[in-house]
Amino acid sequence: LSAAPPPPATSAARSATRQHRVDMASCSKGPQRMADTIFRRDMLGPSFGHTAGSLTGLLLVEKLAMEFVLPPLAPILNALEASWGRARFAMLGAILIGTVAYWGIGGLLAVPACLRVKHWKIQVNKELDFSGLFASLPLVIFNFIAGNVVYTLALLALLPDSSFDFRSLPSTGTLARDVIAWLLLQEMSFFYVHRFFHENKQAYSAIHKLHHTWTAPISLVAIYCHPLEHMVANVGPLLIGPVLCGSHVAAISVFLFLGLIHTTAVHSGYWICDDNGMHDEHHRKFNVNYGVTGLMDSWYCTYKLPPGAVGAPQVREATAKAE
Repeated sequence: LSAAPPPPATSAARSATRQHRVDMASCSKGPQRMADTIFRRDMLGPSFGHTAGSLTGLLLVEKLAMEFVLPPLAPILNALEASWGRARFAMLGAILIGTVAYWGIGGLLAVPACLRVKHWKIQVNKELDFSGLFASLPLVIFNFIAGNVVYTLALLALLPDSSFDFRSLPSTGTLARDVIAWLLLQEMSFFYVHRFFHENKQAYSAIHKLHHTWTAPISLVAIYCHPLEHMVANVGPLLIGPVLCGSHVAAISVFLFLGLIHTTAVHSGYWICDDNGMHDEHHRKFNVNYGVTGLMDSWYCTYKLPPGAVGAPQVREATAKAE
């Protein structure tokens, strides 16, 4: 069953560890120039292409939202804030955004697994454990509510008043600055916190192991984890960039909406994910792919694509033979 926790010293775990050591050895084998390390052909896609695609895509959606969606709604949003009060307005807005993104779109991404669809499935030999899913939902709901409350309170306390003025939306230059800062800070902070939870045995056993009871996850268990982990590893990295930049809440809302869709997609178990199966492989192998985009994993040689992914060693070898 996909929700069964793996024993700490199974042959599969030992095999994964040996493979990871082989990957690390090949990554650091022989004297290499810095450029050779950064521009390795097997790392070029995740470290630069994926990051550049994420930056461009997020900036494009942000610009469309600021240009066409928010201006007609600005008078209504300002009136609601004035009527309800900023705290109530921000809290209800965050819950609405989270509900649509996580439970709405995330729920749709769970349909293939619930129907046991094999086509486009990453781990084709694994099927959804419905009892495990239902047992996980109470903690998922708790984390969803707690995360929204903490995230919203932090924004209310740390952002300037100008961040809540919908009559003055951010310019393209400001959006570009914010998007770059958000994604890079999220990548670095999530990578180091996530890797710590794996490398520290006490932290893994007491906290992070809960999330990894799902070795073949489904979208709705993306935030099935210890509440402390949810705050430090999930909420924190999404908060650092917007607070440091003093970003506008309208732009932050788009960032949060797309971030929730991303996390449900990469936990869906299907190739509809936007990371080429990178995070699904992390759930299968445990000691690879600690980051979001692959940028930090490329640097630390912990990047690994699952079998069948575009750019994976098996696919490259098959393509080379065909040519």
